[in-house]
Amino acid sequence: MIRNAAVNDYEAVEAIMEQVQDLHAGWRPDVYRAGVVVLPPDYFDELVRGGHALVWEENGAVAGVVIYRERQTGGPVKMERKTFYIDSIAVDEAHRGRGVGRRLLDECKAIARQRGCCGLELQVNALNARAMKLYREYGFSEKSVNMELNF
Repeated sequence: MIRNAAVNDYEAVEAIMEQVQDLHAGWRPDVYRAGVVVLPPDYFDELVRGGHALVWEENGAVAGVVIYRERQTGGPVKMERKTFYIDSIAVDEAHRGRGVGRRLLDECKAIARQRGCCGLELQVNALNARAMKLYREYGFSEKSVNMELNF
């Protein structure tokens, strides 16, 4: 079942976020730190109070989380757009591959439409093949590509 995150979900959400952080640290130890607090409690409280976090609950336990915000973009060279930006979407290791991420995306899409957003946006680590596969199958397409030249 999907629901708004609550303050008492903190430990479960943080554990899931740390799983993903550790994946990133394994892929890019030159960029990401392993074993760190990803969501400080006060920041999580702020997300919950602002209604910017959803969780997927299964058998009384948090199995997935999505953190989001609406973004208004535009200016002299870009068209005005209101998008639903997914800051983080993460599924507990034990629940991956069982449709939790897709259900979280479904809920994001429904909320975005209800709020008059023109679409969903997110960023994904280039080495996260599993997530990229999900997003492509869901209908996401590449909007931009970040590149780097390390020394």
